Amino acid sequence: MNYNLKEAFSFIDQEEKTMKKLWVDLCKYESPSADIESVNAATEFLEKNLKNFGMTTKIRKFPVGANSISAYFDNGSKDLEMALLGHLDTVHNKGLFGEEIVKVDEENNMMYGPGVLDCKGGVIVAILVARALNHIGYDKFVKLAFSGDEEVGHRFTNGEGKDFFLEEVKGFKAAIDCETGFEDGRVVVGRKGAANYKITIKGKAAHSGNEPQNGISAIREAAYKTLNIEKENDYDNIHYNVGLFDGGTSQNTIPENCTMTINVRFRKSSDVPILEAFLKKIADTSYVEGTTAVIEKLSLSDPMEETEKNHKLFELLKKNSEELGFGSPYPCYLGGGSDAAYSVALGIPTLCGMGVRGFENHTIRERAIISSMTERAKLILKTILTLPEKF
Repeated sequence: MNYNLKEAFSFIDQEEKTMKKLWVDLCKYESPSADIESVNAATEFLEKNLKNFGMTTKIRKFPVGANSISAYFDNGSKDLEMALLGHLDTVHNKGLFGEEIVKVDEENNMMYGPGVLDCKGGVIVAILVARALNHIGYDKFVKLAFSGDEEVGHRFTNGEGKDFFLEEVKGFKAAIDCETGFEDGRVVVGRKGAANYKITIKGKAAHSGNEPQNGISAIREAAYKTLNIEKENDYDNIHYNVGLFDGGTSQNTIPENCTMTINVRFRKSSDVPILEAFLKKIADTSYVEGTTAVIEKLSLSDPMEETEKNHKLFELLKKNSEELGFGSPYPCYLGGGSDAAYSVALGIPTLCGMGVRGFENHTIRERAIISSMTERAKLILKTILTLPEKF
């Protein structure tokens, strides 16, 4: 079936004002990952708007943690063509942006605020794509799936947020994660996974002036462990960062306790047993005689593995971008994770970083390029309409 691309693009342009307002209003619902009530409020606000657009919605509730939501236009199709992903939680604490939570600078084509770029702008792009496809009578199935705890690796839902994506996107031909877009237009074809571990060290306290020889320093042990961990860094593959230390009771006491928290980045799921065996060896080794240590896994986020199918989907999107006059994007590989990991794990060709373009997400200077909303929507829409029968 031939679809009217010009009509779809005309719809996107006509709805720009409506969708920009929704973008602003959604970002005004501040929703830091740890504030479950606020994330749920943002999700409920979005659901109301999706229903007003005529979409079928489903809110996924978890025993703990914030809700997630999926939505689609019910056209009766069983052709699972495209899943569009995103998330509604942000890293910013409420109130950080002041009374005027979202600032719109039309003159400079810029919007400022919590989540305008990461990732509520991308959520708006995905919705606009689905609405435009529905407007032209697209007869294949497109689903939206938005998480409520992506920024914390689904830790607050005890990993069930991961299961949400595995269930919602299973069987789709392709997927695009409308995550933070880059100003230069690059597109993500792979991402490292991330894991966090805590090593708790036990030594022996003593007065540092009167009997230092009777003490066993847990902090000294932690220092040795840190050096031995980080000397194994391979920034192209597995690399470690001891990011947090917590130990000691006073400056004049040999520290009896210390904890160290390690963040690890890795390319493949098969790397996890390797890095865990290494960290266990570090924990079990006493560099300072008399110390003991135990290791605990805090969280694990899967990698978006770089695949040949991802690159084939990228080449299609690149061709469409050039034909539309949007420039020639290039593929990139990032160290930070996203929910694109789960569609790739299902064997689905996936691209990430296809939300609105902008700058400095995760900072109070977070800002998005307003015009990129319609540009990205048009590029994704054309890519959906030109998907091959098979990858």
